[in-house]
Amino acid sequence: MNQKIHLTITGCQSDETSESSVTTHSARGEYFEKNGCCYFFYEEAPSDGNSVIKNRIKLKDTVLELTKRGGVNTRMVFESGKEYLTDYATPYGILKMGISTRSLEVFRAESQLKIRIDYSLTSESIPLSECTLTILAVSAS
Repeated sequence: MNQKIHLTITGCQSDETSESSVTTHSARGEYFEKNGCCYFFYEEAPSDGNSVIKNRIKLKDTVLELTKRGGVNTRMVFESGKEYLTDYATPYGILKMGISTRSLEVFRAESQLKIRIDYSLTSESIPLSECTLTILAVSAS
């Protein structure tokens, strides 16, 4: 059964100079569970006017996959203690990225789910940034 949800996604990135940036995105979406996995579907409209990005988050046990389709195309995998490589395709070209997840924590409450991920980004083995991603899903009904 699909459930309407409100998502708040907050990302924080610090580069090698320790300069930080924080982004927050809020969206309405859908949530459902199937075969032991939690799925979130939502859309985002980039501020640069490019096409809408359709997002899917899949959470199974201690692995989270974030798939983006539209103005940006990628499949990012987060699993504690592991590194995954991905192509991050933008209108400006493809970036080869490495995602090394330090921790992935899931907090469940009656009408909400909170996920916090701490990870590092690299490109061709060169460190780019230290990141955190927090996803808060609250029932909209």
